[in-house]
Amino acid sequence: MTDLYSTSQPRFPVPSRQVTASPGIGSASRTVVLALRPDSSDAVLEQAIAAARREHAAVQAVVLGTDTTTAPSTSPLAECTNLGAALAEAELDYAVHRAGPDPAEQILGLAADHDAALIVMSTKRRSPVVKLLLGSSAQQVILEAECPVLLVK
Repeated sequence: MTDLYSTSQPRFPVPSRQVTASPGIGSASRTVVLALRPDSSDAVLEQAIAAARREHAAVQAVVLGTDTTTAPSTSPLAECTNLGAALAEAELDYAVHRAGPDPAEQILGLAADHDAALIVMSTKRRSPVVKLLLGSSAQQVILEAECPVLLVK
């Protein structure tokens, strides 16, 4: 007998957070996961591209939101599209996702789902109080990832 009262049934399908992808992403055998903040340095993307080439891997990227008030604000979808164009220009297979409500879990999920060889993340310095109040996605990824994590400032 099915217990309809104690198990919740999803009423609607979960929407995809994938914004853009290359045609060959489904056949990739190796993966590098990239977590990129719009206000991060160019070195983060350069390191991810170099790692993907070194590993002969595709890139699964998550574009994170920013909490800065000093940098110009751009649309998350525009950031995803720009990142997709940069990865296409580097001649890599890729999929770009917008960040969900829990970026660390999303990054770890992509790494686990695609058996990632490496996670490349951008990070920035935060005060201990801000880390206490907001948490740190980078810290959670470092502690829980099953693969190596490269943090780039």
